[in-house]
Amino acid sequence: MGQGEGETGGLTVQQRLATLFEHLGLQRAHFGVQNTAEMDPIIAGQPERIASLAMAGLNRLQAVTVAPIAERLLLMYGDGGAGVDAVAAALPALPEAESHCFKDYLVLTWSDVTAERGGEIVPLWLDFLHRAEARGPASQPRIEAPKGEVAGITYRAQGSGPALVLLPMLLSASQWEPIVEQLAEHYCVISLGGRYLGGVAFIDGRGTDPGYLRGVRMHINEIGIRPGEQVLDVGCGPGSLDRWLARHTQGANPITAVDVNGYFLREAAAIAEAEGLSDIISFGPGNAEDLPFPDNSFDVVMSHTVMEECDADLMLAELIRVAKPGGRVAVMVRAVDMRSLWNLPLSAAIKEKVEAPVPSVGEKGCADASLYSRFGRSGLTDLKLFPTTMTVNDPDGYTWKYYEPYLFSLLDDDETAQWHAAKAQAIADKSILLARWLHCAVGTKAG
Repeated sequence: MGQGEGETGGLTVQQRLATLFEHLGLQRAHFGVQNTAEMDPIIAGQPERIASLAMAGLNRLQAVTVAPIAERLLLMYGDGGAGVDAVAAALPALPEAESHCFKDYLVLTWSDVTAERGGEIVPLWLDFLHRAEARGPASQPRIEAPKGEVAGITYRAQGSGPALVLLPMLLSASQWEPIVEQLAEHYCVISLGGRYLGGVAFIDGRGTDPGYLRGVRMHINEIGIRPGEQVLDVGCGPGSLDRWLARHTQGANPITAVDVNGYFLREAAAIAEAEGLSDIISFGPGNAEDLPFPDNSFDVVMSHTVMEECDADLMLAELIRVAKPGGRVAVMVRAVDMRSLWNLPLSAAIKEKVEAPVPSVGEKGCADASLYSRFGRSGLTDLKLFPTTMTVNDPDGYTWKYYEPYLFSLLDDDETAQWHAAKAQAIADKSILLARWLHCAVGTKAG
């Protein structure tokens, strides 16, 4: 049995991890991550706890963060995507780190790297782990049950031997699952989850941020959801917006929420049950390009920041297909054609770097004003087309902490120092703000 959420409600992520490690008897472990967000305080304050750290499919990297464990570091990245420049900039400062580039591989936020490149990852990682064990072995964990929850963090253990702890990836559909069984032949693999880590924490943090919800509320209001209407949410992630909508409508609308990410669906169902919303929200698998529903099934069909990842035309056709005649179709996408705003007293040169759109869009995805013309050609009527913003004022919130490391990968040491000084000034002035644009569209199905 672990500690319940009622006993640990005020803990930081790092305190939760420390409580879990103590429960499992982990003085030292090997770790697998995509990005180091949750590991940064451990690297800085307790590097001896890390026998090795492998990063798979990373899309950001700051050399100064991982320098204390460079000789225990394995970097696995693609030759395309947002992480390429960050890795290239960091590697010269990390001569002791090992690295491997996946050829002809575009790493996006949602890239399913273990499913797509597991054949490369497993032998490379096992060889690295063997050498890391020889330098300084990891603890043999104390596993009382194969799965459990401690301090709000869930864990699943498989195999035996030295501890290999896997923190959740961001938006990867398969997470670590395709390679866990092979790793567990040699190590005790402990896969972590819950609402405080990885993509669940990021999306939940964004989906509960007042500044983000203002933009979503504007979009939802234009739909005009009426009591009793059936709602479909396509690409629900961990269900943060579905839980908000269930409360916003006071439970008056049954919500069906689908996603291709099984990990998110499991977490979404668990969180909804814990919050007493299981009777209102139903979670299940569903591909936005081939929805598992008959024609004319829902009064409202909506999707938020998912069309970036899909074939936009196929997805829009599917959303329209499953909407009832007279039903509304609503889509929100990130606006990579519009610059963000970091309201910090920065030089023009630094602003040019940090306010540029993040280049993370699928080959056939939509993350720009073409959303409006797609709706215009779709046959939908009563169109409502407009941009809005998400704003973040909390520099300690997960959303801010997610974006900031990416920016650091764009800045040199002097620019990073200027950033920290400007951030401190903005906090002191109470003027700190991040604003990012979103495109919104709502239309009614004819008939």
